[in-house]
Amino acid sequence: MLSRSELLHEKAWRRYRGSGVDDVEALMLWMQETCFIQHPTKGSILIPLRPAQVEILRTWIDERYSIVLKARQIGWSTLVALYALWLIVFYEDQSIIMLSKGEREAEKLLQKATYGYQRFPQWMKDRGPKRTSRNLKKLSFDNNSVIESMPSKEDPGRSSTASLVVVDEWAFLENAEEAWASIEPIADIGGRVIGLSTANGSGDFFHRFWLMAEQGITDFKPMFFPWSANNDRDDEWYATKVRTMLEWQRYQEYPSNAEEAFIKSGNPVFDTDKLMRLEVVSPIRGYFASYAPIKAPEFRSDTPGPLSRFRAPEAGHAYVVGADVAEGLEYGDFSSAHVIDIRDGAMVAQWHGHIDADLFGDELVKLSYYYNAALLGVEVNNHGLATCKAIQRRQYPKLYYRKTLDERAQKWLTKVGWATTQKSKPLAIDDLVMAIREDSLVVTCAHTIAELRTFVRDDKGKMHGSPHDDRVMSLAIANQMRTHQREVVQTPSGEPGYMTMDWWQNLAAEADKPTKQRLGAYNIRGQPNEMAV
Repeated sequence: MLSRSELLHEKAWRRYRGSGVDDVEALMLWMQETCFIQHPTKGSILIPLRPAQVEILRTWIDERYSIVLKARQIGWSTLVALYALWLIVFYEDQSIIMLSKGEREAEKLLQKATYGYQRFPQWMKDRGPKRTSRNLKKLSFDNNSVIESMPSKEDPGRSSTASLVVVDEWAFLENAEEAWASIEPIADIGGRVIGLSTANGSGDFFHRFWLMAEQGITDFKPMFFPWSANNDRDDEWYATKVRTMLEWQRYQEYPSNAEEAFIKSGNPVFDTDKLMRLEVVSPIRGYFASYAPIKAPEFRSDTPGPLSRFRAPEAGHAYVVGADVAEGLEYGDFSSAHVIDIRDGAMVAQWHGHIDADLFGDELVKLSYYYNAALLGVEVNNHGLATCKAIQRRQYPKLYYRKTLDERAQKWLTKVGWATTQKSKPLAIDDLVMAIREDSLVVTCAHTIAELRTFVRDDKGKMHGSPHDDRVMSLAIANQMRTHQREVVQTPSGEPGYMTMDWWQNLAAEADKPTKQRLGAYNIRGQPNEMAV
């Protein structure tokens, strides 16, 4: 016969076990009455469950898949480790995998569960399953339940019977996509997945996965928890962080919303607050149906196309076009072009799509003719040379040429296209930052603004988009073209001879006079000995 104390212990055990692995009330009771954690100032204490922690525990039990974006140091890693411990102590045949960035992180995560087990009351250790492993990466019991904690580089797919996978600090894994590819088969056969992370800028795998969850594309339940999810923090605490941390670091570690966490944490190049205030305009989507050298091509909008037109060309206005050329692969980067009105700095059109480099040249000729024979600047790096050659074959008269110094021959050479180099790229981006900040360039395209918001400077000082920056670069090149275009008072389109071959020849002859500067002929920033970036 059981003693009174043994009966009480058995009753407590059954309360803590609950009615099944989905009994959140039993889980919370067990945590509050028996689970000790290491507090940085108070030492070993029973875990104090806050309202936000209760909320997330319910989600972990109710949802097979969850992805959590969080501020730092709000106790989520400890909480998920204790949740895993509850599962393997009270239920048989639970196989749990916890993935972390590296060896050290994996050991620290499992230690949170081990610490809790070591501080169980002795009666619970006696009543429960017996521990069968003693190492830094595995906690197992004789009820065939186990937690394995491992670096993400190890392949968890071999444990095809895993009942739960926890991915800690997902945004900081070196191989986040490969880790998910390994996890996905586990989830597909009935396992559950919990993803946790602070943000690491935007555009990475974790960010894209979060966006898909928000949009309902996946079955993952997205949850965000700000710095204030820790009840010990108040406005005075946050004000101290404002004074003592770099802005992008503060947004990464202690965001107030998901926007701050992803966009502002990535050390953005452009002023994200300014970008958020820009007025977005809905364009007319279409394409060019025809092309002829003696007249502007026909713009059609009967079906959506790669061209977004925000404003039609106006007689007497001069325009510039900047283009960034991609390889043309269906799943690769995009080719992009922007059109800017010289008169008021308005972005009036944007072309964006997958297309072969030479065919993109044909589209750029159409686009440039359509906008009153705009000065056309094309990035010449890599595939851009094929685009420029296609434009030259069309004999487009206002293609941008740069001047570069041949140091060996000590003479200036004229070369086609805009060269993006280690020197020219930062200058072009800086000019674009200033133009947007000072409202001398008016951007109204939502997609372009989105890419500007995710254009970041990494810890080595390199600038890049996340995941794409083709729109940023074409806009930066178009902005540079504004410095090379001179206002030309064009003959009204209703007068005889407008846009004919004679009209173009006269315009070209005028530009070639010794006293005149050839349109787009000078760009002394780019040097031939500079490395392309």
